[in-house]
Amino acid sequence: MLTPGDNFPEATFNFEDKLIHFLCFGTLSFLWCGVGVKRVQVNGLQGRVLTNYLIFGIAAGIVLESAQLFIPFRSFDYMDMIVNEIGGIAGLLAYFKIPTSKIGLD
Repeated sequence: MLTPGDNFPEATFNFEDKLIHFLCFGTLSFLWCGVGVKRVQVNGLQGRVLTNYLIFGIAAGIVLESAQLFIPFRSFDYMDMIVNEIGGIAGLLAYFKIPTSKIGLD
């Protein structure tokens, strides 16, 4: 995510960059839930899970996009930041909508 911008191939369609941001943050959020929710179930702190994941996902999207201001050949893009947030929320919602028995956490 934070490699210099000249190492990437050219996009083959207009929104390929946005799709990649969405998929990366969605996957990150989904997998992070898989680790955290099981730990929370053991510790009995389920009420705070969703709030913590939302805060972390939003903060991670902002920080990683803002860090690109300091990386050669990369640029900050508000739309990338928004798509990061949408992808993170989609991953979070997907995790809570899919029964855990389907992904082997029971």
